[in-house]
Amino acid sequence: MIRRRLLLLLSIVAVGYVAAFGQDDCRRRWAINAGGSPFAQPVQTGSSPRAIIVTHGTEWFVTGEIALPDKWAVEAGYFHTEIVYDDRARRMQGLRLGMKRYFLPDRFPVQPFLAASAWGNFDERVRRTTAPYLDSHATYYFRNPRLSLSPGVGLDFYLLSSVAFTLRYDFVVGLDARTAIDQPGSSIDMGSNYADRGMYHDLSVGLKVNFPFCFREDDAWTLFYMVLDNIFY
Repeated sequence: MIRRRLLLLLSIVAVGYVAAFGQDDCRRRWAINAGGSPFAQPVQTGSSPRAIIVTHGTEWFVTGEIALPDKWAVEAGYFHTEIVYDDRARRMQGLRLGMKRYFLPDRFPVQPFLAASAWGNFDERVRRTTAPYLDSHATYYFRNPRLSLSPGVGLDFYLLSSVAFTLRYDFVVGLDARTAIDQPGSSIDMGSNYADRGMYHDLSVGLKVNFPFCFREDDAWTLFYMVLDNIFY
């Protein structure tokens, strides 16, 4: 009960302070964006007679963004991607550089954008490995790209004036990349093989903070109502 009363008091003070000294100029000049992808799904290009099950693919990233005139922006940062095929994985990490184009005035809380990015992979280029499969061994060949290109589309959902939840989709095309997996046949299984060309769907979520950081009266009221909801419900 004491904690709830303290939260209510602090939120009232915040509303009053911002009402008196709040910022009016909230132009977004640069930002930091961090997040990850729970869904990184490779595009299969061949299999016979059945496909290898891809258990999961994940990614995480940290990028910086600088606003340019006419709703353009440039972004750069670090990424780490892992795509798992059964119990073996291909891993990529490095630098991502790209451009983004927004369309709506800053006052809109939802900001759609288009993007184009280049991904430079500094991790291993080629990896060959095996894994037990029935009474033999499956062979895995991964050739990771040094450079990947991707078109993308996304939305920034502004929770506060300078804080946004981001949702983004990229179709990543790895140049000179491939995956080849062979599971040999046996007396109880006819075996299979799998192939892809280093292309994958990438759906990511993140949190974006814009600078100079701006906190307006509307933000204070938003936090106030969130506190009330937490106290009474």
